[in-house]
Amino acid sequence: MIERINPGPRASQMVRVDGRIETSGIVALEAGDIAAQTRCVLAQLEQWLAQIGAGKQHLTRMQIWLADMGEFAAMNEVYDVWVGNQPPVRACVGAALAAPEYRIEIQAFGQL
Repeated sequence: MIERINPGPRASQMVRVDGRIETSGIVALEAGDIAAQTRCVLAQLEQWLAQIGAGKQHLTRMQIWLADMGEFAAMNEVYDVWVGNQPPVRACVGAALAAPEYRIEIQAFGQL
């Protein structure tokens, strides 16, 4: 059975099926530098996971899109502290994001 969590008109925030978790892309709620936006996105991800009794320890893969790959190191300073010592696999690419104020978008996958 597929459980759609917080569905909207275009996408659900998360989908849970057979113990697997997938999120939609998460962007910052407010404009700011890459560090502030990364913290905001990761905080949202933690809140979303908590809704289903999960945490970052359940994450198996992270997909990160950056509007400017020149901000890769600054994003990693925040991400590395957040992820801790059991990081999921990860990919990070540069991309034109949906709005110019977005510096980062993250999609996460996990297993309960």
